[in-house]
Amino acid sequence: MSASVKVKVFLPVGVCSCSYVGFLGRIYAAIKKYSDVVEYYEDTILSETARELGIRTQGVQIGSKVFKGNVTTEEVEEAIRAELQKVVA
Repeated sequence: MSASVKVKVFLPVGVCSCSYVGFLGRIYAAIKKYSDVVEYYEDTILSETARELGIRTQGVQIGSKVFKGNVTTEEVEEAIRAELQKVVA
């Protein structure tokens, strides 16, 4: 079985997509480099998972790490690498 990292993005509902396009762009830029090991999912902030994680505006869960609000490309890449190390170890 090959190593994989689950990346789940939580997006707001009822707002213009222009308000989170930069957020998604940073995430896409990071996961593009790891596309062979990333399992990408999208959900809304209204989901049970988002509620459990305390995500209210936008966020991303990368393996066991959760980022609420804006996140940098570097933070996403670092979290993916950290999760890969857990899987490989």
